[in-house]
Amino acid sequence: MKSSNCINEFEPCIESDLFSTPFYYLRHGETDWNNLNLFQGRTDIPLNNHGIEQARKAAAMIQNKGIATIASSPLLRAAQTAQIIAQAISAPIVYIDDLKEGFLGSLEGTPKSDPAWVDKWRSGAYQAEGVEPWTLFTQRVMKAIQQALELPGPVLIVAHGGVYRAIQDALGLPLVGLPNCVPVLHKPSKK
Repeated sequence: MKSSNCINEFEPCIESDLFSTPFYYLRHGETDWNNLNLFQGRTDIPLNNHGIEQARKAAAMIQNKGIATIASSPLLRAAQTAQIIAQAISAPIVYIDDLKEGFLGSLEGTPKSDPAWVDKWRSGAYQAEGVEPWTLFTQRVMKAIQQALELPGPVLIVAHGGVYRAIQDALGLPLVGLPNCVPVLHKPSKK
């Protein structure tokens, strides 16, 4: 599914039949909670200085990719990233509420040092009060991706690590972390 020559040898690309429209995905820039290795969920944390610089570098990486629209989570860390990129590439931003990170209830702000509950959450075995069920989260994310892909393209989707894991899950890929501000091109498989 991965192809090293979709953008260039330094940028990742995913080819699949799930999406019929190519798009770019970008996880927001770094926050202080990323540095502290804390679960953020819906807690509205701004970018830190490093995250702002990451967003500027990401904008430079995609500046000549012809992005027509940016679809963004309205959470501050994603919105700030999208705004920095929009200024650099002169593209409008459309905020899509369903691109928000999963709601983790009282687990937000807790260390990621014991992530065993995350695997249980994804399997449906962990259903704590106030925590958005994984199946509902992934359904919401896929609805938001389809909504984003109806915008003038190519589209850049700026959202969160958990949102990207939901995409990986839908694609049948291993659920691995996406670094902050590394653009990933998704395009239909060549048949």
